[in-house]
Amino acid sequence: MEQNQIEITKLLQQKIFSHPSITRFNSYSRAVFDKLSKCHTSKIGVHQYRCNNTNCNHVHYQYHSCGNRHCPTCGGMRREAWIEDRMSELLPTQYFHIVFTLPQELRSITMGNRKLMFELLFQSAHYTLIKLGHDPRWLGAQLGIVSILHTHGQDLSFHPHIHCIVSGGGVTKEGNWLQSKRSKDRFIFPRRVMEKIYKAHFLKQMYSKFCNSELQIENAEK
Repeated sequence: MEQNQIEITKLLQQKIFSHPSITRFNSYSRAVFDKLSKCHTSKIGVHQYRCNNTNCNHVHYQYHSCGNRHCPTCGGMRREAWIEDRMSELLPTQYFHIVFTLPQELRSITMGNRKLMFELLFQSAHYTLIKLGHDPRWLGAQLGIVSILHTHGQDLSFHPHIHCIVSGGGVTKEGNWLQSKRSKDRFIFPRRVMEKIYKAHFLKQMYSKFCNSELQIENAEK
């Protein structure tokens, strides 16, 4: 893996940062590429290790890692640790996989307002699931939800969406477990019902942010 990191570092330095006039980044992307290009190099520090054996005294230098989650070395280890932690939290029930996304028309705005729009994406997805989970018509309990943001699609295009892993049941006000009424269905709640609530909540919150001058439309294309 370290050899792969060295090759990626060389690629970034030779092909991307050496041609600033033809390579355009937003500030976030440039910061990420900058960290990746310095991973396991002297630019971010080094540790010195020396053998305690007086007959050896061998010295080894270990360059620091960047620690960025996008890094194939640093991010890979963090990802594996995260997965192990989530596996330990699994409940003895079935789970549903639900994806919430943004339409093409909102992606340019999202590019210029990433933090705010990603927060709205999480909030709206959670609001939808929790609202329907508490509704006795569909369940009547508190769901367990794990949400993961993906900013790009499989073709590497900018396509923000959230993957939600939802427990097939929840805990009632009395503290009892209540199994989902739709255990044999693909979705824990009707898809069109989720779509309607999610869309309405997202647009309402987005409009509120715009009215409060928190949403920078004019910078969305940059």
